[in-house]
Amino acid sequence: MRPVTFDGCYGALHLPAGGRATTAVVLCSPFGYDALCVHRGWRELAERLAAEGGMSVLRFDYPGAGDSEGYEEDPERLRAWVESIKAATRYVRASTGATRLILCGLRLGALLAVVAAEELGHVDSVVLMSPVIAGKRYIRELRMQHESWLKTPNGQSTAQADGDAQSVGAFGFQLHADALEELAEVDLVRRERVPARRVLVQDVCSSAASRHLVEHYRERGASADLQIFPEFDKFQVDPRSSVTPQRAFDSVLEWLGHQPCVQRGFEPELLPPVVDTRIDFAGGHEEPVVFGEGQYAGIFCRPHRPKSHAPAVLIVNTGGVHRVGDARLAVLMARRLAAQGIASLRMDMRGMGDSRQRGAATTLEDIYARHAVPDALAGVDRLTAAGYERVVTFGVCSGGYVSIHAALAHPRVVGCMSVNLPFFFWNGPQTKPSSRRIESSRVYWRSVRSPRKWLRLLTWRSNGTAIALELARRWFVRLTSVASSSVDGIFGLNPSTGAIRRLLTELDHKGVQTSLVYGSIDVGLDELESRFGRHGSALHTLTNVDVKVHENVDHSLFSRGARETVVALFEEYMRGRVLGAGQVQPTWIQARCAGRRYEMVRADLSRYDKA
Repeated sequence: MRPVTFDGCYGALHLPAGGRATTAVVLCSPFGYDALCVHRGWRELAERLAAEGGMSVLRFDYPGAGDSEGYEEDPERLRAWVESIKAATRYVRASTGATRLILCGLRLGALLAVVAAEELGHVDSVVLMSPVIAGKRYIRELRMQHESWLKTPNGQSTAQADGDAQSVGAFGFQLHADALEELAEVDLVRRERVPARRVLVQDVCSSAASRHLVEHYRERGASADLQIFPEFDKFQVDPRSSVTPQRAFDSVLEWLGHQPCVQRGFEPELLPPVVDTRIDFAGGHEEPVVFGEGQYAGIFCRPHRPKSHAPAVLIVNTGGVHRVGDARLAVLMARRLAAQGIASLRMDMRGMGDSRQRGAATTLEDIYARHAVPDALAGVDRLTAAGYERVVTFGVCSGGYVSIHAALAHPRVVGCMSVNLPFFFWNGPQTKPSSRRIESSRVYWRSVRSPRKWLRLLTWRSNGTAIALELARRWFVRLTSVASSSVDGIFGLNPSTGAIRRLLTELDHKGVQTSLVYGSIDVGLDELESRFGRHGSALHTLTNVDVKVHENVDHSLFSRGARETVVALFEEYMRGRVLGAGQVQPTWIQARCAGRRYEMVRADLSRYDKA
């Protein structure tokens, strides 16, 4: 796999053994949150088509999406996405010499693939996976998803921050007025042209719409097939839980005339981009980078006018989301920082995004518990190798956990901001993000006043026992933290609080400007307050550590208001806490301790890799 750019779009080119093929496949991604959910499986499909099918494969981000240039609110997005698919076909043909072209789209990407194929006129085959067939129905689906989120505690608490009645979307991604108008006019069953001579439709079930689409193409002379794969239901879910639909991918390979490989032990090489591979935008430019001896992929964002002596920012993964971040937060933040003269690197840890995998059986638990912090240190090393003597780390949720521990471990890190940090130490599967279904204590106290919540509890639709046990645990932690505060857990009353206090104290002594940001109903705030009082008041004695709590910040920053708040907080933090502090050098003993800790973490990484 090699990172590429064309017409302002970021892409990844997967080549077969030998480097050239007569057939090229362009993968057309779904929209928004769907694209985050399926990213790992979508990459695996590209790798399989190249390795097992002997085809050249290009997957890419649409304009205003992923790592590509532009923003989702830019005008005429739907037309821009169709044109980008056509540009992708030109690029892959010119770079590989392929003469046969296949388009493969998932969800909204399938609809876009059909429109692009009709306009191109020379597409051999089209594969439509769980396709959006009618634009109006898809718009209703997005509205329903958003309304469902609004019923959650996070949605209820932050909905008032977003007030754009002209857009429709879900989980932080929006389609705006002109795109909605154009999309509403598209119904694949009513289009007269045939996108290709061969069409494969794969759907979750044998719906009337998918059957009508296949019959529609057959009536117009195309060879069209319908396959049913319920696997897509488990594919298009939260990125932490998404399961690759292997049987569906096997069937695509067979339909294209290739025999799927039973044993999939291949590890595709991650190749560096060619010279001048970049994305330009108003405040600077972005370069895809491969580093760590071909282990890691990332996007290095450089300002046109660098601020003198400013540190660079490392942005790490959140949960199972690749480097663009939930609601594209990492991209938006990086480009705003570049406009202020600050460089950044948003990277994928190994096993995530475009970085090298750690094996098919590697779980998020393995990545975050064993590998994430050492991987982040490799990102800091990449920035220091580029000439940045100081680095600031940033992360949300589990990324906040990585950020704070990388800040302590690396001698070059001078600051970190952790947003909605769920825990300070990773103590096993019970703290894995995907298993944290318990809400903030504030949410439960609000629910006491709701008859509907009591009805759910009394009819066993809520797990009252689990809630009661969790609330009891929090009160026990709070009480023992108060009792043990003067002795720091020496007598075993609450040693975890002592460990957390030492973590924050060491960051303070190292001079790391540490900012902990929480939404007012975030469950991570309970973890902090149970040990250090309301809003972490017991931490006021630490000079370099602060806590900020904001009403309109939801956990994953799906709300536009939440994203604006966090980005503004980070900009203020950089100006006042980091740039305002100047280039402060640690004392020799602080530097020595940080250096020893860094070497220990790197040694752990080496040991795990050998294992």
